[in-house]
Amino acid sequence: MAKKIKYIRHLILALLLTIPLATAAVYLFKTLNARVGLNSSQINCIMKDSKGFVWFGTPAGLYRYDGYTFKSFQCNSLDGSSLPDSYINSMQEAIDGNIWIETASGLCIYNPQTETFGRETKQVLSRMGIRDIPNIVFIDSKKNIWAYIAKKGVVAYNTQQQLSYDFGYTDDMKGIPDGEVCSISECRDGTMLVYNNGRIVCCNIDNQQTTVWQTQEVAENNLRRSNSLKAFADQVDNIWLYGQGTLMVYNKKNNTWDTEFGNQLGLTGAGIDSSVTGMAGDRKGNIWVGTDRAGLLRINVNTHEIEPVKPQSANSSLHTDDVTGILSVYVDDTDLLWVGTEKAGVAYYGKGIYKFDSGLYGDITAITQDKDGKVWFGTSNKGIVGYDGPLASQKVSTMATTPDGSLWVGSEQNGLTRILNGETTFYSAARDSGRTIINDHINALCADKTGSLWIATDGGLQVYNPRMNDFSTYTKENGKLSTNNITSLHYGKNNNLLVGTNEGLMILNLSTTEKTLLTGNSTNLMTFTNDYITTVTQDSRGLIWVGTREGVNVLNLSTDSLNYITENEGLCNNCICGITEDKNKNMWITTSNGVCRVVVQRIDKEKQFNYGLYNYDISDGLQSNEFNMGAILTKKDGNVLLGGLYGVNWTREREKANTRTLPRVILTQLFIGETEIQTGHEYNGTVILPQALNESSVLELSNKQNTFTIKFAGGNYNPSERLQFMYWMEGRDEDWRNGDALTHGVTFTNLPSGKYTLHVKAISADGAVSKQERVLEIVIASPWWLSWWMFLIYIVVIIFAIFIYRTIVKQVRYLWNKKKTVISELTRQRNEVKLASDDLRQPMARMASIIGTISEKAESVEIKEQVNSLHFQMLQIITRVSEMQMYLENPESKAVTVAEERLQLNDRGEVNLLENTDEELTADMVRPRKSGLVTQQYTIIIVDTNKEFLEFMKNRLGEIYNVYTYDNTTLAYNDLEVLHPHIVVAKEEMPMMTGSELCNKIKTEKLYQDIRFVLMTDGVLSAAEMAGRNITVSADDYLSKPFNLHEAATRFNRLLGLAPAEGLCDVIEGVETRRLEGYSSSMTTATVEYDDISDEETSAAMEEARKMEEKRKEEEEEKAKAQERLNAQLSLYANGETIGDYSMTDSMDQQLIRNIEQYVLQNMSRGHINLEEMASAMGMGRVPFYRKIRAITSKTPAELVRELRLKHACTLLERTNINLSELAINVGFVTAENFITIFKEKYGMSPLEYRLLHRKQE
Repeated sequence: MAKKIKYIRHLILALLLTIPLATAAVYLFKTLNARVGLNSSQINCIMKDSKGFVWFGTPAGLYRYDGYTFKSFQCNSLDGSSLPDSYINSMQEAIDGNIWIETASGLCIYNPQTETFGRETKQVLSRMGIRDIPNIVFIDSKKNIWAYIAKKGVVAYNTQQQLSYDFGYTDDMKGIPDGEVCSISECRDGTMLVYNNGRIVCCNIDNQQTTVWQTQEVAENNLRRSNSLKAFADQVDNIWLYGQGTLMVYNKKNNTWDTEFGNQLGLTGAGIDSSVTGMAGDRKGNIWVGTDRAGLLRINVNTHEIEPVKPQSANSSLHTDDVTGILSVYVDDTDLLWVGTEKAGVAYYGKGIYKFDSGLYGDITAITQDKDGKVWFGTSNKGIVGYDGPLASQKVSTMATTPDGSLWVGSEQNGLTRILNGETTFYSAARDSGRTIINDHINALCADKTGSLWIATDGGLQVYNPRMNDFSTYTKENGKLSTNNITSLHYGKNNNLLVGTNEGLMILNLSTTEKTLLTGNSTNLMTFTNDYITTVTQDSRGLIWVGTREGVNVLNLSTDSLNYITENEGLCNNCICGITEDKNKNMWITTSNGVCRVVVQRIDKEKQFNYGLYNYDISDGLQSNEFNMGAILTKKDGNVLLGGLYGVNWTREREKANTRTLPRVILTQLFIGETEIQTGHEYNGTVILPQALNESSVLELSNKQNTFTIKFAGGNYNPSERLQFMYWMEGRDEDWRNGDALTHGVTFTNLPSGKYTLHVKAISADGAVSKQERVLEIVIASPWWLSWWMFLIYIVVIIFAIFIYRTIVKQVRYLWNKKKTVISELTRQRNEVKLASDDLRQPMARMASIIGTISEKAESVEIKEQVNSLHFQMLQIITRVSEMQMYLENPESKAVTVAEERLQLNDRGEVNLLENTDEELTADMVRPRKSGLVTQQYTIIIVDTNKEFLEFMKNRLGEIYNVYTYDNTTLAYNDLEVLHPHIVVAKEEMPMMTGSELCNKIKTEKLYQDIRFVLMTDGVLSAAEMAGRNITVSADDYLSKPFNLHEAATRFNRLLGLAPAEGLCDVIEGVETRRLEGYSSSMTTATVEYDDISDEETSAAMEEARKMEEKRKEEEEEKAKAQERLNAQLSLYANGETIGDYSMTDSMDQQLIRNIEQYVLQNMSRGHINLEEMASAMGMGRVPFYRKIRAITSKTPAELVRELRLKHACTLLERTNINLSELAINVGFVTAENFITIFKEKYGMSPLEYRLLHRKQE
């Protein structure tokens, strides 16, 4: 029998749970789920804090919502400041703004300033007199702390008095009954302790410790026993007890319990598998009850009527019968209802959360209003809503009314219907023998001020005169129109009819019959976005709004200006369906993907306007995002109706915002660049936000962090339109500015160093500005080079530089005067010596002549021999004097050189001549002096693991260049700043850092951008092998081992720009090397003795000079021949042919490639083409040139040059019979083998095969 009763009870419960669902009222909620960032569908608890954030406790952590974004907090076992457990049971805010959170692992306290969680709560509780770990903690509305400790009672802490009170198990007024407390809540009398047997005890500590009242009827009658029991005090202070299988109400005045509500829902005992999970009351007298089986219920506090509520959004399906389990119910300070579900996230409901109301009448294609104020809705397949009479077609395309009371209904294919005084008249081109209308496809209808009806069709424009009962026609055939496709109509100002066509806009003046056809403004300097007009209207300002399939065109006839409103300006969609003006002079635009409200503001006295756009979609309550052409109407009361696929929308009437009720702005997020800054995290060694942004009054940033974004929120989730914001950056802006409505924030870019103050206010949709202002001081630090101590250093350096400058100038001036004096003295001495020698030559010549005459006349042989000897000595003296005169010619340059070498500064900064300077200067004046090699001024670093190779290279190249060797790439890189070499030669396979890595590191360092890099590889590598081995392509040249030392030096000189492509044989084995080898140790002194040079040696030197001259002439002839060959190559492209890639659209880029092509053709035979020389020839720096080539060709300059070489080789193969060896040299390859390998790798065939293939094609 007991089992049968239990079965019947469960059956009754099941029936009761299904009955409400059939009659459940539909309330339009907004929902939050994983699609918007709430990643847990189970919501255990909800709370809104004093700053405006809404918190959601879930099994997967804690979520904070600001109206735009979610911030989540989870347990992290490695972080002691995180949640101790991600499963959240409850949340409460304390008086200091901290949030007390109960998790599955115990209690923790969230600090909003640091955004951290304190797990150790013993010290906090002990300061309040709570020395044991409590089982339950409750914070009442006055922020007093209540803690239940099992088997000891309750401890209450008064935060205002900072006193604690113990409610022990006693029978007096300061004690409570013994038993197990399972929950704590509050009522008007104080705090309610709910026992697991249904007993409720009310305590108060406002003035003194006391037990106000208690009820134990439930406990005495053993009606309930469950640890899930909770109590809720409604708006009239009735006490509701709810939980597992429980819902009953206690009337304190009558001291009675009523179980009728629970009985209606089948909640008759703790054994029932159904629970009430939460209760909350709003200001309208509604009690919201959440259950796990029956969903959400609404109970009227006065009538106690129960109404099931189905939480769903405006755009969700209305035909689902699923019941959502409710886990938590919460009403915030703005009377917004928040519902936490078991599997569907959060839903919230309140007055005005949606911008639009909806009437679901079907697919609305036309709307009109008659003279009595009745609104008629035409549909796409069901005729007119509320009209059962006959129609020409059930597919309504447009409707209009005329002053005589007629309702005119147009169709897509069956003509026109007129409804007047219950009588229906049809007009059809196909069926009417009178041919009243010219086409049955009616696009638009419009009445003018005389009561005539204008009809737009696919066959032209017609007007019906109701007084004459006849039709007048405007068509292309009768010459009155330029096109017959009339798409839209609007009767505007000055008796003008605006006619939209597929070829533009026609303005027809009905008074003068003057027609104006426009496809833009009157001058056509600005044209419509599209000539196909979908809709047209004229607003109260006289602006003509032209809708097309590519946006809206706003034509101002008074200024002949045209403005565009498209997706680029923020319009929701470019396909325009309808445009109208409301009573507030706002323009409404319906599109194929949403609705836009345009706020028009005059910005000056010359009728210039500014347009503010506000877009809406289904999340704002629209029945659909897609609307129908022409289905839009401004009613006589100024409100707008919008027709779409599923019905009609209109804006909700709302109260005007009170500036005092507008919330204070919350600062939610800080971004430096694209990086979101987290509280307490280090960024580049600095903690930018030591505390939460919203808790901060000062934000300090470095000069490198001067581009940042601050995002706002209002903490008000109820308005149908989200709040907007205005800001003023004091110190930068002179006035307030509007924030970005889409990003709800403001971005500052490259803010200069200094102190600023950011002021932010909230603005309602009506333009009301909040009086509550959020202020944040922002400090941008100065860069280190502008700090005060750097200015002090600058002053010291400037003073020191002035002192050094003056000292150097003084010494240089003294040195210059000294040099001039020396040169002047040498010149004077030279002139004296020359004059003296001239004076000696003439008498000595006469003496020689006389001695010769005496010798001829001498009689004895002995005398004659003596005279001849004297004559010979005299001739030697004359010759010696002539030679000395020759050596004394133009001594100034030699004197300057010697003076620069010999004049030095002593310790006191004075100029002294070195010892025997005069002697050496004199010697140099009369004897030539050898000079060193030009190449010795250049420094080369060679990096290799083979020490013998390094020693060999240093010995062979050390006499020509300034050579440093390294067997470690890291050491070589570290010495670059000190040595700053001209060339770095490195082996690819190096330990620690490869040659490619060293090359890339040097090339990316701005300090070393003038260093040339040569990469050594083991053998010749193809491009594919280089790519496969990750070898850099940024090197200036490549050497493959083994290599010829002469070839290496040739390449080095080319990189240094010392020699042309030809004639570099003197680098290693030529004149300079032989000169190095020929110098003896005796020739290193300042003077060279020529007294011991024999005639044979002189002749040999002259012979060598003759051979060198012949060789030079041969080289010049070879250069001339090479130039002739180059001209022959260039002649291959004389007819405008090119070998470069000119696929880029920019003409400047094409010209650059042409210049590069000409440069490469002129210098192709050089072998290596230096990047810096080529960049200089193009008038660009090396790095910009490299980046420009990479940007327009996706190739490096080296790759581009190689491609041009190969293309030129193809031209030579096709048009000449040159052999491969000569061809390889002509296009700049070292050997024919190397050329053949690279050519085959590029084109998949050998050069010979390529030549044969193209010869066959010809």
